[in-house]
Amino acid sequence: MSLAVEVLSSIESINQISNQCTHINAAGRRCRMLVAPTHDTLCAHHLQQHIAAQPNPEILAAELLESTGNLNTADRVNALLANVTKALARQRIDRRDALAIGYLAQLLLNTVPGVQKEHHAIRSAQAQQARAALRKKSFAETQAARLRASQTA
Repeated sequence: MSLAVEVLSSIESINQISNQCTHINAAGRRCRMLVAPTHDTLCAHHLQQHIAAQPNPEILAAELLESTGNLNTADRVNALLANVTKALARQRIDRRDALAIGYLAQLLLNTVPGVQKEHHAIRSAQAQQARAALRKKSFAETQAARLRASQTA
């Protein structure tokens, strides 16, 4: 066989492989079907399986954010991390996504003390304002009572 024929046959086999589905089954064998016209690497059958395996983003978000509130306490951030761990164990989210969420959770945990201080300061200021308003009201009532007493006497 001549060199030109060998090169031609290898080019044909490469083109045929590139047109084949890239799915590899559990036994390690590659799918022999041709690539679907709507996808670059999967046949119609495996594309349909791939789409069916993708979780609904709304449902997944609801699962991850369950009982996390507004993530302003360590308990709520811990609940988020627990939900991410469960989703990762069930293979509902990608490992890289879980790592990114874990990193963001760490950032949230670092801000929790500052957020709690802010909330405490706001509550203290509101309590002081309420006490001051109560004192003013009490003072005004005392003055009014004295005025009434002096008028009756």
